[in-house]
Parts: sequence; C-alpha cells; structure tokens
Amino acid sequence: MSKELKNEDLPAAVRGFVDGWQSGDADKVEALFAEDAVVTDEGHTHRGLEEISGWTRETINLFSTTLTFLGGREVDGMVGASYRLEGDFPGGVVDLEYQFHLDEDGKIAELDFAPVAV
Repeated sequence: MSKELKNEDLPAAVRGFVDGWQSGDADKVEALFAEDAVVTDEGHTHRGLEEISGWTRETINLFSTTLTFLGGREVDGMVGASYRLEGDFPGGVVDLEYQFHLDEDGKIAELDFAPVAV
C-alpha cells in the first residue's frame, strides 16, 4: 500500500541528501549513507562508501540544477521523492523519482533513480 508524503514528511536522510546535493556539499551527502550502501545511477552501480564517495565527488557539481518537489510516497519500505530537475544538463528538464531504502538507523542503504510515471 502506498502512502503519500509531503516534502516536510520525508525522512531526514532524504531531505539531507537533496539539500546537500543542491548545495554541493559532498561530505554532508556521503555522511547519510550506510557502510554497505548501494547507489544505482545511469546504469552504473556503486557499492560501499568508497565507491559512493567517488560517484558523489565526480557528479555533485557536474551540472547546475534547480529542483522542484513534485511529490513523495512510501511503498513497502521505499521512500520515493519526485522532483523536476531543470538545468544545464543534456535535455535541460527531467522528472525523476529518487528511490531511497533506509536502514534501521535512518541511513541510506540503497538509492536508485527512476523516471516519474505520468
């Protein structure tokens, strides 16, 4: 069963990830991940803090973007936060759902990105 979430209802790690990413604070972003976390982005999987740190530092300032919150949901332990990204990346505009799985300590255990279903 899906539960709708407002931006202020999103878990601290989810809000922290977005805020840290937008401000270009790689240290803040990396601190939100569990030791054995997994991130899948653009067909590449990054496992563990060392690989996630490399991914973060390579991509956090790659493009300038503005995010507009579109909605949130929680389904079977996954917290989805949807945003419209507008910026200087190829295509210029995309709607993405950041799909977070958090561990029992509230840290990010898994993060995937998916197009927002229309």
